[in-house]
Amino acid sequence: MYTWQQINHRHTTTDPAPHSLDPMMDDGSYSSTGPIFVLAPIDDAARYATSLSANYEHLHYDQDNNPVGLLVNLSSPEKTVYTLGRPGPNIDPPDIHISEPRPRRGLPHISHLHASFQLVPETGAVLLWDYSNTSSVKPFGAPNSWGYTVKFRSESSPRSVLVARGINTHVAFASGSNNTKWCQFEIQWHSEGMYHFHKDEPYFVGPQESRIKRYVQHEKLGGGSYGTVYSALDAETGQMIAVKKFHNLTGKHLTFATREVDNLKKKALRQHPHILRILDSAGGGEKDNWGEIFMPLKKGNLKDLCETIQTEEDRWELSNQVLYQILLALNCLADNDVVHRDVKPDNILFDFDENGDYRFCLGDFGLSNDPERAITAAGTEPFMAPEICYRKKQTTKVDIWSLFATIVWMRNSDFRAACSRLRAPDLHKWIISISKTEGYEPIRAMASHDPKKRPSAKKQLDIIDSGEFEDFGEEESDPGDLLSAQFAQVMSLQGDSSRSYGSVSTGYPTSPEMAYYEPYASGVYTGYGGAGGMKEGRYAPPPMGTAEAPRNQGAWVRPYDNPYGPPQSQDSDEGTVMPEIRTAVPTIAEDDVFAYEEYMEERRRMKGKNRSGI
Repeated sequence: MYTWQQINHRHTTTDPAPHSLDPMMDDGSYSSTGPIFVLAPIDDAARYATSLSANYEHLHYDQDNNPVGLLVNLSSPEKTVYTLGRPGPNIDPPDIHISEPRPRRGLPHISHLHASFQLVPETGAVLLWDYSNTSSVKPFGAPNSWGYTVKFRSESSPRSVLVARGINTHVAFASGSNNTKWCQFEIQWHSEGMYHFHKDEPYFVGPQESRIKRYVQHEKLGGGSYGTVYSALDAETGQMIAVKKFHNLTGKHLTFATREVDNLKKKALRQHPHILRILDSAGGGEKDNWGEIFMPLKKGNLKDLCETIQTEEDRWELSNQVLYQILLALNCLADNDVVHRDVKPDNILFDFDENGDYRFCLGDFGLSNDPERAITAAGTEPFMAPEICYRKKQTTKVDIWSLFATIVWMRNSDFRAACSRLRAPDLHKWIISISKTEGYEPIRAMASHDPKKRPSAKKQLDIIDSGEFEDFGEEESDPGDLLSAQFAQVMSLQGDSSRSYGSVSTGYPTSPEMAYYEPYASGVYTGYGGAGGMKEGRYAPPPMGTAEAPRNQGAWVRPYDNPYGPPQSQDSDEGTVMPEIRTAVPTIAEDDVFAYEEYMEERRRMKGKNRSGI
């Protein structure tokens, strides 16, 4: 052991040079490849531990050759863990010794393996691990400072928590009752990991509304009126996760958020490899007006992945993998009485398994429901089953149709380019027509207009595995013509003065069974307005449903953006790697009615030109 004076005296010009640290570069990052920090002693026990001869190789000196603390260098891939504790028989000695000369009464002893600092290679985060026998390691922020204190989530060891610039700036390796601390060090950062974050900006920890902080927020991935998805760094594991924040928990927002959490927390869904797993949730209490759920962050979604695949052959091969894996997910949902109602490329996420193969999973359960309770029109238009559009009874078969439409979207470039510009009747007719072409024989029945003729997910898996299938054949009437007739019937309502069911504010007449929804004509929209809904748009009522359809049921239908267009606004969720959030349909304004009538007049004018041969 050395005193501070002896340590200072021993450091002469003949000794090895002090540890040199990389300076900050102009862009706010460090030239170092990883985190480097110094444990600067605060109290007598910490100074005693620093002066131990066993720690001399870790000493760090300032420019005047004065010792300032113990260096922890995690910038080398050969050294990613520093252990702290006291030596003992038949065990490896710790990297840093923190034995105290005389333990204070009421404070726990230092364990042989007491704590460690560990680098998370994937993210560059540093975790403080508590291995003490009495769970006595305590990180904290400096009093009256701008930094955050993020506590251990677990009450017992071993447990871990993030340390970073401005987050848990101090650590006490022995703590007792009445908030007493002993062997305290300040963590002085010279080079930081946190590879996903800019080094020159303060961190934002969340949830903002909670005293218990769980993550460091990174960047927005997507959002709408229902909520927002962010990437974040988990303060317990040091891994990147996704955080879905619900904007408010009232009315429909509360209903959808509750369904999503309840469905995702079902044991079978949490354990299924092809269903996005919920890690945890926060908020949502009786008096809370906020809620957040935490999920794994995947590599991307199917919509983005398809943009990187150049050949039709490769997309076709990939579609077979998507088909089988998502059928496995839908089979699990059906067994647990869950209907997803928004299966589409954006909500199919991917990463890679241990063999480097694609692993797809189904996400965004914001519109999911029990089939017995699923009544409202909900989904994304090009992928919505006919029975949803026309307010028929919904079953798990609606997801079978949506998966088939997703497969068509992957395989057929014409459909992929034009689906955002067509209305439901034309889309349904086109999808059924495509199902009758070569290559779709094993899955043709998935596109049956009659849901009773569609196979269940289990049945379709059996068909694929066995290679035996039956052609469901021609239907008695062309479903596309039937849907077009129903759609025309609804459109005629706007000229019928006898109808008086519409909004008082707009005077726009509708059937009591109809809810407004958003069309998906490409180029119509300019962007989303966050919690306020759509900034601009043209709206039309959906086709008339059955007489049994309940009145005043709101539709939760989002348009499908051009998959190859640029983001429509700064707040657009285009390109997100996380499940997108649905946008609630706002009340139709008079300007929107006039815009829609103008749009319909233009369509009639173009049809007249086509008939006259112009």
